[in-house]
Amino acid sequence: MNSAKRALLILLVATVAVVLAIGIYVYIDEKPPVAVGQIVKLDVTPIHTEMRVGAGAQGIQGGMDTYDQLLILAQVQVRNQTNYPLYLRDMWSNITTSNGDQQRSLAANKNDFQSVFVAYPQTASLKQEPLLRDIALQPGQSAQGLVIFHYPMTKDQWDARQAFEAVVSFANQKNLVLRWPPAGK
Repeated sequence: MNSAKRALLILLVATVAVVLAIGIYVYIDEKPPVAVGQIVKLDVTPIHTEMRVGAGAQGIQGGMDTYDQLLILAQVQVRNQTNYPLYLRDMWSNITTSNGDQQRSLAANKNDFQSVFVAYPQTASLKQEPLLRDIALQPGQSAQGLVIFHYPMTKDQWDARQAFEAVVSFANQKNLVLRWPPAGK
């Protein structure tokens, strides 16, 4: 065997050995995620508003201004899988629209959460306890609650979306990404 073929064979064997060693290390050292969760239920409430603008000022004819929006009410469940407390910091959602654009909505805070049910009485039957920010989940503990997101889009745009995900962020840990619909549905 000439030296070039021998060097190539040694290089190939060394590469396979290194890749195998890295694979074994990753497999043995792999840790489960710190938290698991799911969107238990998701309700989409379209809000269509029409307002008359500019009517009657010195004979100027007014017009109608329309505004479409969606309230996404997601019942979310999160469980701590670690041996130490997890601190839930924030929640938001991302929508990938039919044309691939991304939109983000921060979850309603505690004050806005209550206002939604006053401003939009059609959501009253969906009201539940909120999943609050800045809570600590002890080892093995679960938390469940309602999270509200807002998007300036129509129901047709929602139905044509490519993807929706809710994100729960923790202090000093990776975000928990919850997709809707869940995988396999």
